[in-house]
Amino acid sequence: MKKIVPPEALQFLASIPLFKGLPRKLLVLLYGHIEERNIHNHTVIYYKGEISKELYLIRHGEVMIALGEAGKTVRYLGEGDVFAENSVLTRTPHTGSATAILDTLLYVLDGEYFLKLAAKERVLSQNLMRLMGMRMREVMEDSPSQMHTARRLVCHIPIEDVEDFKVHLDSIVDNGRKSHEGHVSLLRMDTFKGKSVSEMIRTIAGLRKKSSILHLYFKNPVIQPELDKLVQQCDQIVFWEEKPERNLKQKNEILGYWEPRIRNFSGRTSRIIVSENGLSKHEESANQKIFYKGETFARYLVSRTRGLALGGGGARALAHVGLLKVLEREGIRFDFVSGSSFGAVIGALYARGESVDSIFKMIGKFFGGIEKPFDPTIPLISFFKGKRMLRMLKDAFGTQLIEDLKIPFATSAVDLHSGQEYVMDQGPVWEALAAAMSLPGMFPPVFKGDHLLIDGGVINNVPENLIRRKGADVILSVNVSPLRDEGIVRLLEDRKVTGKSFFKNLWEDITYPPILKIMARAITLEGREITKLRKEKMDLFINLHIEEFAFTDFGKYKEIIKKGELETEAAIGDIRKLFFPSEK
Repeated sequence: MKKIVPPEALQFLASIPLFKGLPRKLLVLLYGHIEERNIHNHTVIYYKGEISKELYLIRHGEVMIALGEAGKTVRYLGEGDVFAENSVLTRTPHTGSATAILDTLLYVLDGEYFLKLAAKERVLSQNLMRLMGMRMREVMEDSPSQMHTARRLVCHIPIEDVEDFKVHLDSIVDNGRKSHEGHVSLLRMDTFKGKSVSEMIRTIAGLRKKSSILHLYFKNPVIQPELDKLVQQCDQIVFWEEKPERNLKQKNEILGYWEPRIRNFSGRTSRIIVSENGLSKHEESANQKIFYKGETFARYLVSRTRGLALGGGGARALAHVGLLKVLEREGIRFDFVSGSSFGAVIGALYARGESVDSIFKMIGKFFGGIEKPFDPTIPLISFFKGKRMLRMLKDAFGTQLIEDLKIPFATSAVDLHSGQEYVMDQGPVWEALAAAMSLPGMFPPVFKGDHLLIDGGVINNVPENLIRRKGADVILSVNVSPLRDEGIVRLLEDRKVTGKSFFKNLWEDITYPPILKIMARAITLEGREITKLRKEKMDLFINLHIEEFAFTDFGKYKEIIKKGELETEAAIGDIRKLFFPSEK
């Protein structure tokens, strides 16, 4: 039976550059070999490494081509675009994957038939060469015309009446605009009432060319089945409520309606709880991610959550307080924090929600001109007992648990038994920090079950990877340990040269023995080489130049903090560029 050719299909084929100039008779012949294939949104069409035997034409919908090792370089294709031609022509594996982002109707043409036809038809062959030339230019150019920042379609569904719902949505969108390079828009779902599914998808595809992040929302907690298909196109569906204990029947009805209708419900939905004090923490649901910080949620939706990794370095890590002072003044807040050694202490205080002034006062209390954390002992295991340092940590954090901190936090130690990094992101804060700060030779190792833990800075002094695993998208990594020596570092001094008295020289050797200087120096040298290797892969690595201060200069906390502030001010342009890419 002869295949009937709809006029609109011929018109569509004639509009595609690949078939430009072909006679109507040939277009009819082509259509006879085309299979119409409906692809659901979020369905993979082909994977990287596969070889295609079919040529794809997008009739309507949207397809994402993910390129590069991590698939982070993306190209979006829409109505009228052709893809997979290179694999069909050269019979080589795809260098990326193709995924339908919206429900997509593909015209699928057998590759072997297409190549035979191109070999016979000069016009088709010339059009194919032009297409291959354009693809080659896109690969060679630094910024190909069709490469885009990631697109996201988000639907907000209130499951009860939420006071000032639109105000909260505007805040989410505004924070997204600040953190994202592309345009962000907000539209009511009512805009699409009365449209067919194909019209909805065409409208969405057109809007996404202008706004890479598109938010859709229902004004009220009602079910509107005619808009189901549009909700199902979304990458993220967000359910909003105000009081978890209220309107349970209504909430269960709405959630129960959507759960079987949304594929990968747990992966594509999240829940946000609004309270009088903003977004409140809520018990985790088995099915959904729960958010309680509006800024974090906004950045999560545009894949721009922020991380802060604070490097260790003894007293030099006090410079992080100056860093935080500048960041606070600039209005730059974080969603994840990690730290190494004493940088972990500053990071944990920040993650608890302490202001910079509060952290400064706490440091003054513990270090006010006297090196209080150091309590010498007979050096069988370490030169200092570590009891004063433990008391300081217990006074500062009490019984607080890492999982109860306001900002997700992680630090690490090294397990001497296994030789592996030991990550700490739960349990008592003081206990984790004690292990993270147990510099070999200075403080005794910390026993934790079968583990014998020492300072994590030995192998991971700027631990940005700890929060990358937890979900941080863009991370500011801050180093305070010298990356190179400006001159010769003298560990052992000749009293005749320095002019110091016998007793002063003896007191310095007792309070900070030369062997400790040698050990600290050796660990610093090893740690900085590891940091140098890792820093090239970090989003932004800044080095605060605190070289003039010694590892144990805690008594000079005011000067170190001030220097950290000045160093951060010099780097603030790069920091703002990282977190506010839309700023000109």
